[in-house]
Amino acid sequence: MDAKSIQQLKVFTEACKANPAILHDSNLAFFKEYLESLGATVPKPEKKAESPKKEEPKPSHTPAPEPTPEPMAEESSDEEVVELDNTGVLPEADTLLDLPMGDPDKQPTEEEMEKSNDIRGQAMGAMSDGNLDEAIKLFGEALECNPHSAVLYAKRAQLLLRQQKPTNVIRDTERALKLNPNNALAHKCQGKAYRLLGKWEESSHALEAGQKCDYDDDTQELLKTIVKPNAEKLRLARMKKESSKREKEHKEKVERIRAAKEARQKAYEEEKARADSESDGMPGGMPGGMGGLFDDPEIAVLLQDPEVVQAMAAIQKNPAAMMQYMNNPKIMKVIQKLQGKFGGAGEQTVLLSGDA
Repeated sequence: MDAKSIQQLKVFTEACKANPAILHDSNLAFFKEYLESLGATVPKPEKKAESPKKEEPKPSHTPAPEPTPEPMAEESSDEEVVELDNTGVLPEADTLLDLPMGDPDKQPTEEEMEKSNDIRGQAMGAMSDGNLDEAIKLFGEALECNPHSAVLYAKRAQLLLRQQKPTNVIRDTERALKLNPNNALAHKCQGKAYRLLGKWEESSHALEAGQKCDYDDDTQELLKTIVKPNAEKLRLARMKKESSKREKEHKEKVERIRAAKEARQKAYEEEKARADSESDGMPGGMPGGMGGLFDDPEIAVLLQDPEVVQAMAAIQKNPAAMMQYMNNPKIMKVIQKLQGKFGGAGEQTVLLSGDA
């Protein structure tokens, strides 16, 4: 085959990977039969997907969905729906197969290394013949002999990718990259596996890592047209969500501070009002405004302190309560000012102080 024919075949193969339903075209029946003769399983066409489309466009039901955009808009403020190109994404993930993974602690002998290479050659032959199941089995046997070969894991991952088993591909590529972080095939197989699972950001990272190790045009085209645009949309949506969350948390914090401040102010005003209502019971019967006590700027400031107001109210009810405030300089300063302004009236306080 010439280079042009090979390129056309490569494009057709990629199209089949992206949309296996192509193989059910009557014009390609011969190719489908050939694949099945090699043991390949061609996914069945999704005929059921067409039936809902016929039921949806009924005109009788069109008015009902009109109110739904409003709740959707509210949800989008918290969890924005990101429109992605999910071409080629599998409807569900595959399950892990019971494949030989090799003992990572094993130290193979020279004979086991040679045996592993021989089996690897057989696996490559089966792979060339299109016998993927046999090739996967042989790569497993080779890994049992030499579990330290990144190439063996990467090659088996490549075959599992052809069978659209992304979860198994990721397991093999993780082992391969642990052994050799610069294995381009492992990175690229892993990126394509994440693509099949719809994990676009992971797919982008893996494919870009593979391109750094070994650049190729096909992988770059996949990155440019599908993977990177989807990954970027998800990245921007995540950043927007995180920013909204930080803004919401900041507003809640400001509101908590405001509410606490208002609560403290309310408590102070209530305590002050109660103290003012009981001012007639103070020693010396001070008139409104506490007998001119507020004319003293220093006392006026102290009497704005809720702690001072509460203490003075307690002393008004029970003068003996003053004893618990003897070591409080703020309270004692007010009491001393009272003594200075209402000499005789403060006598009771002085006596109590002296008795201590």
